[in-house]
Amino acid sequence: MHEFDDLSKVEKYEISQEEYDKRPDSFKKFKENMIKKDPEFMKKNAGEKITATFQKEEAETITVGQRCELSIGSRRGMVKYVGQCKELAPGYWAGIILDEPTGDCDGVVKGVKYFECSLGSKYGIFVRPKELKVGDFPPVDDFDADEDEI
Repeated sequence: MHEFDDLSKVEKYEISQEEYDKRPDSFKKFKENMIKKDPEFMKKNAGEKITATFQKEEAETITVGQRCELSIGSRRGMVKYVGQCKELAPGYWAGIILDEPTGDCDGVVKGVKYFECSLGSKYGIFVRPKELKVGDFPPVDDFDADEDEI
C-alpha cells in the first residue's frame, strides 16, 4: 500500500538548458515575445495605475451596516467600514464582518483599527467595493429546509 509513497524512487525527467532554449513552445519564448510587444508584461499592476480615488464611485453606494455578499465564494456578512485603507493599497476598501470564520483579519490592518470585530481574528476581511453586492443577504442557516434546492 505504501510502495508509492517514496518519491525518491521515481525517475524524474530533466532537460538541459540548451535543449530548453531550442524549444519554440516554451514559456520562456512566450514571455520574451510578450515583453517585446509590451515591456510592462508580467509586472505587478502593469498598466493599472491605482490612485487614491480608485473605486470611489462604487464605495459611495455602500453604507456601514448593510448586509452584503462577496462575489468570490458567496460569503455573507455586514459592512463595518467603507473608505481608504492606506495600509493595504491606494483607493477605497470595504471592511466586512463575515458570518463564518473565513476571513483573514479582525478589523485591524498593520496595527491600525478600522472596525471592531469581537467574533475573532478570522471573521473580518477587506475587499474592494466592486467585489461585493449589498442588499438582503440574511445569514445562511444550514438547517433551514426552505433554502434546500431539489
